[in-house]
Amino acid sequence: MQAFLIFLQVVLAMAAFPSPIPLSSLPSLFASDEDRSPPDPIVESQIRNTLATYAFAIDSKNFSALSSVFHPDAVANYSEPLNVITGLPEIISTLEASLALFAGTQHAYGTQAIRVDSTGKSARAVTYYTAAHFGKGNAEGQGPLVGNLSAFTGTT
Repeated sequence: MQAFLIFLQVVLAMAAFPSPIPLSSLPSLFASDEDRSPPDPIVESQIRNTLATYAFAIDSKNFSALSSVFHPDAVANYSEPLNVITGLPEIISTLEASLALFAGTQHAYGTQAIRVDSTGKSARAVTYYTAAHFGKGNAEGQGPLVGNLSAFTGTT
């Protein structure tokens, strides 16, 4: 089996990050704690569960479950080749079509930083992940393709 390893800067964003975040800028996203509320384990757990729901929805190809992850007006930036996708229906249809090329996927999360602002109404999360995409048809036996970064931001 021939393996391909592709590192993608994949950024899922809700409006605040209209373009991919360079890896070199990640430390500055979390450098200042002046606008950060004290850690709230319940809120942080809810964010982690939302990220897990994304992985479960994608890996099970249950794309309607993405309505539990994205706001109807969400803006998602997946970089090339999907680019910026606006609105939940378009996010679902784009992901469903693009992932139809693969026999399966597996998302696993690793290092993560979550910051909730002092108002408790806005949060930012950056998560390292490994997303393996396994080929099918002409691409069967090729893979996995592996992505490595996601960033989420949103307001309540």
